[in-house]
Amino acid sequence: MRRLLLTSIILIMAFTAIKSQQKLDLGLIKETVENESGYYNDILNIYLTDDPLIRLDDIALVYYGQVFTSNYKGASDENENDLKNHIAMGDNHKAYSVAKKILEYNPVSLNALFYAWRTSEALGEPENEVSSYVRKYLSILNMITTYGDGKSSRTPFYVITPDDQDHILYGMFDIENIIDRTLDTETLCNIIYVEPSTKFQARRMYINVGLYLSHTSK
Repeated sequence: MRRLLLTSIILIMAFTAIKSQQKLDLGLIKETVENESGYYNDILNIYLTDDPLIRLDDIALVYYGQVFTSNYKGASDENENDLKNHIAMGDNHKAYSVAKKILEYNPVSLNALFYAWRTSEALGEPENEVSSYVRKYLSILNMITTYGDGKSSRTPFYVITPDDQDHILYGMFDIENIIDRTLDTETLCNIIYVEPSTKFQARRMYINVGLYLSHTSK
């Protein structure tokens, strides 16, 4: 397990070292998924096999590209609801099984990655499996927070499902106190009022949920 923690730390340091504001081109991602399926599947395989040379824009293509596939369910995935119920009941075996099921068709589900990580670790699954979940989970969070700083509606964090907001708040920035949340219907950003943490020193965090809202409005 020490090696797992070391792997996580190294990954975080590597992404932090290259952290700078990047431009997110959702139009290009949509076009790639819909018109260049071969290329998209190649990048998806690179992600699935934990290739250490995967690029930031590759992770963005896989994560945001999920929205433009037939597998995208937004927040209406029954397996995601089952996963939450098993976690609430403390049933690691069932939660682990459901999390792996979700990842078969939605390999970028932050809920599934996080709980696959935690339950596989608790169940004593092989370290290389646990570290794979950790690596994917952290790489997505680091990617999201590289394409924005969350400090304004012009530079928000973009997510593909509402649950991913909490992974940013708690898993990335260690936010402990959320005061309020409101949706800006013009920019499609959730404005989350928070007590600043050492990792996020602002009182408002802007998270764009437009991809999710566009899907649910169809």
